Amino acid sequence: MRLPNGYGQIAKQSGPRRRPYMVRKAIGIDTKGRQILHIIGYYATYAEALDALAKFNNSSVPIPGLTLFNVYKAWYPSHSKQVSQSTADGYSNGLRHLGPLAGIPINKIKYNQLQNLLDTMAAQGLSYASLKKVRSLIHQLYRFAIINEWVDKNLASYLHIGKNVPVRPHKPFTRAQINKIWSCNNPYKDLPLIMLYTGMRSAELRYLKKTDVKIKQKYFDITQSKTKAGIRIIPIHDRIWPLIEYRLTQPGKYLLGDLMSYAQFARAFNRVMDTIKCKHTTHDCRHTFATLLDDADANYNAKRRLLGHAANNVTDGVYTHKTLVQLRKTIKLLK
Repeated sequence: MRLPNGYGQIAKQSGPRRRPYMVRKAIGIDTKGRQILHIIGYYATYAEALDALAKFNNSSVPIPGLTLFNVYKAWYPSHSKQVSQSTADGYSNGLRHLGPLAGIPINKIKYNQLQNLLDTMAAQGLSYASLKKVRSLIHQLYRFAIINEWVDKNLASYLHIGKNVPVRPHKPFTRAQINKIWSCNNPYKDLPLIMLYTGMRSAELRYLKKTDVKIKQKYFDITQSKTKAGIRIIPIHDRIWPLIEYRLTQPGKYLLGDLMSYAQFARAFNRVMDTIKCKHTTHDCRHTFATLLDDADANYNAKRRLLGHAANNVTDGVYTHKTLVQLRKTIKLLK
């Protein structure tokens, strides 16, 4: 049976399986123009698979039986315009984890079903951050549904994901390790170096366009960040300026060329770590940046502004304005 275009796909998997029919549907397009495929579930017969796909394709018009996915489709277009691209992409990834629940009417979903979903994610080894993002997505979908009078209660308010126990606490790079990065021949060594001398988050660097590099005054204009405070300017340290100049001569819209996914960025970063024989995460660069500025007795508000941290009080946020000259003076404290 040939299904209509855009309706979804039913694929029978090879081998002996109890539920061989996989049902999936494209739910959007990622930043590289590729379809984002959501797996609805696995079923024993084609008839069951077709029935599941039919239920998943309910109209997005507010009607009784509105599915979680329908709520997502109604909520996402307007909400995604209020956040950064990386955050919007995170919503699409979060939707993937909702699995078969996405095709169930939101007013029929039980608390235990949502909690079991998060518990299963935890049992599969997914990080606390991943669990938190999925819970946040569920919370926002229920909040949107309440506003539209599709449900009466936000079940996400009762979900728990345990405590955040870091697998490995963040630790700063040593001066010897930073020197090893400078002297190594790995072609991706500029990735950790740029973050070490700017304090940028990996997503901020990945989404940085060449037009965001202000060549005349030598600073980065961060226009996409996970927080409002993250929208900021960062002077470019003299030591990394040659690395930036080289990147600007290479093809591509972004400073790093084509837009890199986090997985691609992490693989390149880890190759550099393998080259210098040490173990660090991308966030350790940001932690090192803050630590080195602390060690150099950098001005607190200048450091906060460079890192894109929100002000701790009204006075810091309203009355303290650090100019580019002052920020550049702080950056130069790094050696």
